[in-house]
Amino acid sequence: MVVRDKVGRKRYILFFNEGKSKGEVIKAIKGAYLAYHSKIFSIVRCKHTEKDKMIEFLNKAGFKTVKTAGTIKKLKKYINNFSQGGAM
Repeated sequence: MVVRDKVGRKRYILFFNEGKSKGEVIKAIKGAYLAYHSKIFSIVRCKHTEKDKMIEFLNKAGFKTVKTAGTIKKLKKYINNFSQGGAM
């Protein structure tokens, strides 16, 4: 695997959106990139160096962060396991 020096690595943070609409979540996260949204979960993208700040920001905004990963695919697999009564 090649480390992306110029572009930088991304992190995806999974959090409970508490049934809020996509517009309400976007307004609450103030400019962060919303990568995925469903009825229960949302995923936000950030740089790997800003991961801790983003988690702290989401927690202060009233969302409960669940998991962090390097790909959306991994978090969607977690969501599928959660909906089938598995992980957590």
